[in-house]
Amino acid sequence: MCCMLGSRSGYHKEWTGYPDKLFQTNSYVCKTFGSGVFQTFNGTLFHVKSTCPFTLTRFTFAGVDCSITVQREPTGLMNRVVILVNKVTTILQNGVVSVEGNRYLLPIKSTKILVFKITLPFDHTYQHVYQYGIYIMLKSKVLPFSVTWLSSSGGISSISVSWQPPLQTVELDLVLSFQSKDCEVMSYAKECRLSKFDTYMQLCLQNMFPKVNINAKCAFIKEIVYLCGNKTHLWSLWRKITLCQEPSCPGDLTYQELGPAFPPTCSNPQPNSDALINTCLPPAGMVVNDRADDFRSVRVTDCPCVHGGKTYAPGQSIISKCQSCVCKEGKWVCSPNACPPRCIIEGQVVTTFDGKQYSLPGKCTYVAAKGLSWTVTIKFSHTDMSIEEMNLDVYNVCFYASVFLLRMLISRSCHCSTLICVWTGFLTEHATVFWQSSMFVQVRTSFGMKMQVQVSPEIQLYLYMPPTERTKGLCGTYNNNTEDDFTTSSGIIENSARPFASSWTVGVCSLDDLPICMNTNNEIFAEDKCAQLTNTSGVFASFLPRLIRMSVCLQACVQRICQCTSGLQKCLCVALGNYAKACASQGIDVGDWRAASSCSKYISLRTIGLTLLNRTTA
Repeated sequence: MCCMLGSRSGYHKEWTGYPDKLFQTNSYVCKTFGSGVFQTFNGTLFHVKSTCPFTLTRFTFAGVDCSITVQREPTGLMNRVVILVNKVTTILQNGVVSVEGNRYLLPIKSTKILVFKITLPFDHTYQHVYQYGIYIMLKSKVLPFSVTWLSSSGGISSISVSWQPPLQTVELDLVLSFQSKDCEVMSYAKECRLSKFDTYMQLCLQNMFPKVNINAKCAFIKEIVYLCGNKTHLWSLWRKITLCQEPSCPGDLTYQELGPAFPPTCSNPQPNSDALINTCLPPAGMVVNDRADDFRSVRVTDCPCVHGGKTYAPGQSIISKCQSCVCKEGKWVCSPNACPPRCIIEGQVVTTFDGKQYSLPGKCTYVAAKGLSWTVTIKFSHTDMSIEEMNLDVYNVCFYASVFLLRMLISRSCHCSTLICVWTGFLTEHATVFWQSSMFVQVRTSFGMKMQVQVSPEIQLYLYMPPTERTKGLCGTYNNNTEDDFTTSSGIIENSARPFASSWTVGVCSLDDLPICMNTNNEIFAEDKCAQLTNTSGVFASFLPRLIRMSVCLQACVQRICQCTSGLQKCLCVALGNYAKACASQGIDVGDWRAASSCSKYISLRTIGLTLLNRTTA
C-alpha cells in the first residue's frame, strides 16, 4: 500500500497545514486511518473497504527483511497488525503488544509457539517500543524507520510508517475494492484551500459507510483537521460539530491536543521532547509518578525511589554491605561504594565491571577481559552453555583450568613435563595461586587484579580490578560508564550484545541463535524449580526482594536450566548458588539453601586441580 515514494518536495507541500513539529519534516510518511483510507509515501490517497489482510509495506533494506500487515474489522477499525523486522515479529491485537519468536526467555506458558506479552517501555536488541503521547511508537534500531499507532476502544484507528532517507523503492501487495451527513464537516475545510479537496471529499464518502466505528470516523476527520492546521476555524470547532470526544487520560492527567510526546515523570522530570503531538500531561509544576500504576501526579520532592522491586518513600534509606543510599526527589543519593566492582561470568550470563548484564550469543571461545600485560579467555562447551576451559595469561605465565584435563589428571599420578600441578598453592613473580575453599581457587596478581574461579560444580569467573586498571573484552571497559561497555575489539561501540560479543571471539565460531529451551522437559523443570526463588514460604523468602533484582535472577535461573544438557538438578543448583552468591555480596546470608534445595552433594563434587604453564620453557 505504501509504494511510490515520489518527489519529497511535492509531498511536503500537501502537509504544510500540520502544526510545526507534529511530524518530522525530513522523513517520508505512509499511513492508514479511518475505515480504510491509505496514503502512500508520495501522498497518493485512496480508500479500501475490506476485512482481508493487506500488506502495508514490504521490502528488504541493507540486508534486513521488513513487512507490515494490517487487517480491519467490519467496523473499519484494525483488529490485527503484524510488524516483522529482522525476523522479530511484533503483533498488535486486542489492545496487547506481543513479541513472537525464539529470542526471549520467561514465556507466559508452555506452547509450541512462544508469545511474550510485553510492558512498555520495551527495549529490545533490534527495536524500542514506548508510549509516545497518546500513541505507541515502535522505533527500529536496525532500519531508519518507525511505526506509530493509536489504539481505540474496539481496535486500532490509525497507523503510520515514517522513513528517514535514503529509501528508494518498496514492494507492493495491493487489492482494491470500494459509501453522508458525517461529511458535512468537510464544508468547514474549504477555507483551508486543500489542493486535493475533491479527493478528500470522495474519501470521506467512502470512509463513512454504515456501521463504521465512531473511532474510525473520527480518525479520518482528525486527519483533515490536521491538514488544515491549528490556525483555522475548523481546529477549534471540529469536536463540537462531530461526535468525536477528546481521548480520556489515565489517573489525573489531562488531554492536550498539542503537547510534548513524553510527560515529565519521577524517573525523568525534564524529558527532551521536541515533537508536538496529542498527549496526556500532569498539571503544571507536577510530574507523573511512574513508580506506581495509577498515573497520579506528584511534586518532584514527593517522588519515591525503587530498588530491588520495592518502592521507598522520600527520606527512606537502604544499607548494604558496600554502601548506604537515601531516597531524595526520586533518586538515590549514595555514599561511595566500599566494595570493588567485579565482572561476573556465570555460564551464558555476563555482568560487566560497570554493572551491565547481558547474555552471550553462542558457544564459542571468548576474550573475557584483557589489559596491557594479561588476558583472560574462556571456552564454552559445544554441548552445554557452561565454561569448559579457562585461561589466564599474566606476563607469559599461563594458568589453565579445564574440565577434561582435570578429569585426566585425577586418573593419573599428576606428573607433568611443562605443566606444574597446583594442589595447595603456587607463587610466581607476578601471580599467587591458592585454594580458597574446596570449590574456589583464588589468583592474585602483582598489579592488583584478583580472580576467583569457581571450579565445582561448574567453572565460573569473578574478576576484581584495581581502580587504575582499564580493561577490554566481555567484561567491558571498567570506567564507571555503562554506555561504552559494548566496545568491540576494533574500538566501535555497539548497541547490542551480539556484535559486541562476536568481536571478542577467538578462532572460528558460529553464533547460531540458541533455542529458548533444549526441550519441553527442561522448560517445565525450569518453570517449576526456579519458582522457589519467589516462594514467600521458601528458603529464600526472608530476603525477597530486599536488595537483589529478582527478575534478573529468575531469568538467569530459567535460562541456565533451559540450556542444560548435563543434569537438570546440577544446573538448578548452579543457578541457585549464583543467587546465593549475589545475596552474599550484599551482606545477606541465605542460610543452608543447599539442604533445602537438594544441592548438598554438589558442594564438592570432585577435587579440581589448577595447572600452570611457563611458555618461555615450553
